[in-house]
Amino acid sequence: MKKPLVLSLLLLLTLPIAGGGFITTISYSPSVYLSIPHFEDELPFRTSMNNTFIFEPFGYETEHWSVGTSLKGAFVTPSLPWGNYRARGFSSLGLGVRFSYDLDERFALFGSGGMAINRYTAIEWAFLSFWAEAGIEYTILETPNTELSAILPITVDLRKEITALSIGLGLRCLFDPYGGGLI
Repeated sequence: MKKPLVLSLLLLLTLPIAGGGFITTISYSPSVYLSIPHFEDELPFRTSMNNTFIFEPFGYETEHWSVGTSLKGAFVTPSLPWGNYRARGFSSLGLGVRFSYDLDERFALFGSGGMAINRYTAIEWAFLSFWAEAGIEYTILETPNTELSAILPITVDLRKEITALSIGLGLRCLFDPYGGGLI
């Protein structure tokens, strides 16, 4: 219990020294969702669509990097039917952390991870999953208080019975909630 508290306090104390500002972001990313089962199946993976919405209410940005906490919501459609089996769709809600590093004025690399509670849409069954994501971000439009970027996320979801890989293309809107301007 002490370590997370100490790390949080250190982070809160060092952020003002970093010379940055607070940010909030919203992103949407549709993607192809390939679920690879850990059980015997006639297919090596099942294909679905994933719609992911991420809200980062508490973020911090400097000239070259940013970090933020995220609330992730997603809906994965049922898989395409094959044989007598069709993987169930599910909805997901989770918490995570995101980090990005600017390569230049337009391009940035990002990574995130977290855990989510998921619920199948067809049956009453909930399950826990973990995700790790990496990708590239390209700034399309920038004003003093907002920034619109295209994102290309590659995500791995880890569940008890399935490992899933998602590849998508989305949009991310970053803004300064206090009106002081972006770094």
